Amino acid sequence: MSKRFRYFISSLLAAVGFYFFLNLPYESHYYGLLIGVVLIVFCFWFGLGIMFDKSVYIRLMSMVMPTAFFIGFALFAILLPQNLLLSLMYSLFFGLICYAMFLVENVFLVAIGFRTPPLYRAAYTVGLILLLLTSFFLFDSLFSFKLAYWLNVLFVFAISAVIFLYIYFSVTIELANDGKDKNIWYYILMPSLLVSEIAFVLSFWPVGIFKGSIYLVMVVYIINGLLHAELRGRLFKRTWLVFVWVGVATVLGIILTGLSGN
Repeated sequence: MSKRFRYFISSLLAAVGFYFFLNLPYESHYYGLLIGVVLIVFCFWFGLGIMFDKSVYIRLMSMVMPTAFFIGFALFAILLPQNLLLSLMYSLFFGLICYAMFLVENVFLVAIGFRTPPLYRAAYTVGLILLLLTSFFLFDSLFSFKLAYWLNVLFVFAISAVIFLYIYFSVTIELANDGKDKNIWYYILMPSLLVSEIAFVLSFWPVGIFKGSIYLVMVVYIINGLLHAELRGRLFKRTWLVFVWVGVATVLGIILTGLSGN
């Protein structure tokens, strides 16, 4: 069985599973999430051919983005209007994203072991877009629960830690020693703390769920750019100045949106 065919079959199975999840009774959605996570893990390990291969770390990293996307998009989709046609469209979208993730993860797996393929940069760019999309769905779903501010901070910290762990993995596989000389916790905990602090502010600032989620995604994007440049030893003045200006624009957007909300 060819790789592309395994990707297609696995993406189709994931899309069918997502369709059944959308049609579960409301009170069964959380049980459906648990079953769905197991299904997604199986689909990606089978599709990538690493169910009984590769290290535990590699297998865990390969399922981070797919499972995070499933949880975020599932919680987001159940808040949208539902009917047969829309459920099919949501499921088709989910299946297409899964197929794109298969292509990205396959390139990353090939890049491990000091054999960076020509497609790595393209795969990294697509993977970053998918990761930012996943981040939006997760943050938007979280804010939709309207939890207490301290719960927002804790959950955003946990979500961000997973996101930056995957970012660290996707960047360091291009390095000669897979980033073994780097302090992994520094690149995960500090950025996560910063994002959670922004979430603390947004819990009190009247920016709305959608805009608040977009602002957090912008923060993740800025930090990702700085981390990418630093990990590869290319954090030059021009690079961080660009991201500083993007950060300033994001902060101004938060302030102006909050003031207009009043």
